[in-house]
Amino acid sequence: KILQVVNDTTLRARHSSTSTVFIDTGFSVTITPKFANSKILINVTATASSTTHYVYIDIYRNGTTSLSGSATNANGLTGPVANSVAGWDTVATFYEDSPNTTSAVTYNIYAKTASGTLYFGLDTNVVFPNQVYISATEIAK
Repeated sequence: KILQVVNDTTLRARHSSTSTVFIDTGFSVTITPKFANSKILINVTATASSTTHYVYIDIYRNGTTSLSGSATNANGLTGPVANSVAGWDTVATFYEDSPNTTSAVTYNIYAKTASGTLYFGLDTNVVFPNQVYISATEIAK
């Protein structure tokens, strides 16, 4: 049974970085579970690009715990994606988490590149939608 769905609706400028270790993109969604034993399904769909080679995406709970369990230099949840140096790719990932709490939980989207510059989100202007969709769905156990 679905208890609630929360979507990130904050307008943000796209994230760009040359980091080869996972760093926070500034995109996130926060949900406050109604029950401690609920599952939280996090869905991420975004536009991404790299000037040289590959983008990797991971989700971190409260900015500290990688949901993929990867070290900072591993593949994250997606592995290498967005290898389109001539354009933009749509990347997507999801994860079912068990935060075991009724306190607010923030799911932060982290990214890294193999080399070059990565872009996460299409537009540099915060006025326009950034083609980054993040949702958190609470599911009763």
